[in-house]
Amino acid sequence: MKIDITGRQVEITPALKDFTVEKLKKLEKLLDGPLEVHVVLGVEKHRHLAEIQVRSRTAVLSGTEETGDLYASIGEVADKLERQALRHKEKVTEKKRREGARAPEVARAIGEEAAGEEAPEERPARILPSERYRLKPLSAEDAVLELEGTGEDLLVYRDDRTYRVNVVYRRKDGNFGLIDPEF
Repeated sequence: MKIDITGRQVEITPALKDFTVEKLKKLEKLLDGPLEVHVVLGVEKHRHLAEIQVRSRTAVLSGTEETGDLYASIGEVADKLERQALRHKEKVTEKKRREGARAPEVARAIGEEAAGEEAPEERPARILPSERYRLKPLSAEDAVLELEGTGEDLLVYRDDRTYRVNVVYRRKDGNFGLIDPEF
């Protein structure tokens, strides 16, 4: 932990520096890594100000406190920064949990597809929104070329001769299928 302490209208004593370092040690554990800390201590008449900015690899935290005692100001700012660090740590771990929460569901679905089983009916079927796009007039050959280019399994297009909506899809055997509905 790299600490830079600046005093405004106050002399930075070794006791004051040790107290500040001791109060900020918990932050180093919470933020997992090296910290750059800038502390500004000031005295104006009866107001004792403590302003601390902490930079870590993943976050920048800052806090200011004003009391009648410099040690109390440092302690209160350190408490504020600890709360900020805890909130930051919770956000990071929650984000990791959310990303990992889907993994078992996906693995189960893949396993069931591989076994040829249908997923159990836990919830009623839903219609999920998909992308909206304009139907381009294409020939069936051009639709297949575009389907190969995009890597998708399905392409909805408008036939360039009949102007009807058609669907080209990739079959499991590697060939392509064409759906040409009659109205």
